[in-house]
Amino acid sequence: MKEQIYTIPLNDALAEDSECLMCSLEKKLEDDAISYFLGPAMMEDDVRKITNEKGFCRRHYHLMLDKGGRLSLALMIDTHLEEVREKLGKKSKKPHSSFLSKKAALNSINEMVNAIEQIQSSCAVCDKLARQLKQAYSNFIYLWDTEAEFRKKFLNSKGLCLPHMAELLRIAPNELGGEKLDSFVGGIYDLQNAQLERLNGEVNWFTKKYDYRNQDEPWGTAQDSLPRAVTKLSKY
Repeated sequence: MKEQIYTIPLNDALAEDSECLMCSLEKKLEDDAISYFLGPAMMEDDVRKITNEKGFCRRHYHLMLDKGGRLSLALMIDTHLEEVREKLGKKSKKPHSSFLSKKAALNSINEMVNAIEQIQSSCAVCDKLARQLKQAYSNFIYLWDTEAEFRKKFLNSKGLCLPHMAELLRIAPNELGGEKLDSFVGGIYDLQNAQLERLNGEVNWFTKKYDYRNQDEPWGTAQDSLPRAVTKLSKY
């Protein structure tokens, strides 16, 4: 298969032999997005406008803290906090004023809650990641349809986690039709059934290894089956 810009990330993810190639790809994209926002791009006006407005979600704030580059994060939070203060000031009032009726006080509280929820529901990393993943799903389906070698490699892999499987199946009817769609759905379904059966057997043996009668038996592939099962069921 001839390597193209859009094929390299998916082939690299396949080469990791993980429980879900899309999890491997998503983690790489997420790491790259965090490095992007913590890097020199943070000082660009258009990027700073986005981070001032959107901020980051809880997960990505903590991943950024763990990543390092705390000065970059502090600079972004500094100007984001200014925007948060402005938004709260525009959309809410102090709800405990003695001049407000109970209904007016409740409305004021609701305005404040809504303003906070809007602030917390946005994330610059999540938005960037969502755009990239949308393209990655389309690229996956395109490669499945046009590259026999990619299709073969995927069907010999450990498949996908359930959330990424569902997302690919949701998008597939927009990209494929007729027999091609049937082949795609059937191929993924058969692969997933086989891989879930394999993983179920590994986890089952993991539980049985705690029986004293099996303590001298080899672990085989079961020893790390629990975290892999969590990935398969719920993403990385």
